Parts: sequence; structure tokens; C-alpha cells
Amino acid sequence: MPNHYIRRLLWLVAGMLVSAVGITMMLQANIGLEPWSVLQQGLAQALGITYGTASMIVGAAAIGAAMLCGESFGFGTVINIILCAVFIDGLLWLGWIPQMHSLLTGLALLLGGLELLALGTWMYMKSALGAGPRDALMVALARKTGRSVGLCRATVEIFVIIAGFLLGGQVGIGTVICAVGLGSLFNLNFHLLHFHAAELHQENVAETLRYLRESRKKS
Repeated sequence: MPNHYIRRLLWLVAGMLVSAVGITMMLQANIGLEPWSVLQQGLAQALGITYGTASMIVGAAAIGAAMLCGESFGFGTVINIILCAVFIDGLLWLGWIPQMHSLLTGLALLLGGLELLALGTWMYMKSALGAGPRDALMVALARKTGRSVGLCRATVEIFVIIAGFLLGGQVGIGTVICAVGLGSLFNLNFHLLHFHAAELHQENVAETLRYLRESRKKS
């Protein structure tokens, strides 16, 4: 495997770990979760499975729906679904991040988790090995409906929150903060890091395999 692919894989894995720490902090903040986490927590409670397993199920469903809408995915997408879930379950099992029981400490942990999630997403996207499953779904829906990605995201996340809440997921002030501020926080981090996500091409599986075959022939 070419060295630059190894570096990209390292960026991907590091991004998954940082994101997992951020998501675990948000879970342990105990003041409400971001929309997809509400669904995943509710699903975990309803089915008696771990949060990570629920995350895999939701991620796989999201990428499956995106594929039905004609969207492709990369190896990084699959690694995202599996590895982030494993890291989150591992961190919850280790118990290194305690659960908060007051609004002030919960807010502090939530905001710290949001920042780490933004940084982890930057690291993951920087690898350019495939869009995240939920992002791929939003893009696919936008192309299919002719609506903006922002509108599709907002619409889907409303249904996701409702479904998660009905399943027992935690909705609270943290959910509002995430829904309102997460996009702006991502944009701020990307601006400070001079990262232009829209200009970066995310490789799909076919492109990666083709490049690796060509590299093998040249070596």
C-alpha cells in the first residue's frame, strides 16, 4: 500500500478516536443529545444493546438509504460505521469519562465534546476516504429531491429526534444546543484550520480499488 494511503488511514483512525471521545463526553454530559445520538440511545435502550451497536445499525441504515438514492460510499465510510462504534463502547465500558449530574458541569462536558467531535470530523474528512454515512444520506436526499442539503438535514433530524425520543432517547437543552450550534462550530473550526470540505473529493470504493491496482502494477 502506498505510504500516502497509510497516512490517510492514520488520519481516519485518529479522527474516529477523537470523534468517539467527543460523542462519549456528550453522552455523559447527561443534559440531552445531538439528534442522531438521541435515536441511537433510544434504539439501544429499546433493543437492549450497546450504544455502539445501535450506532452501527443506524449508520448502516443511513448508508443503505443513500445507496438506494444513488449515492456511493468509500472504505472510510465502512470504517467510520464500525470503528467509531467500537471506540465509543470501549470508552463507556472503561468509565474514564464520568456522568455529570448538574447543568453547569453537563454544559461544560457537552461543549468540550462538541469541539472534539468537530476536530475528529475534520481529521476524518481530511483522509478523503469516503463521506460519513449520515452525510452521504443528506447529500443523496438533496440530489434526489432537488432541495438544499441544509433543508434535508433539518427535516431528517426532526424525525430522528422524534423517533429517538419515543424510543427513550434523552432530549434536553443539550439537544437544542447541538441542533443550533453544531453546524456553526464545524464551520468555525474548518475556517480556522483553512479546510474547505466542499472542495475535497471523497474517494468511493471503486476509485480506491482502481488506484491501488494501478499502484501495484507500477511497483
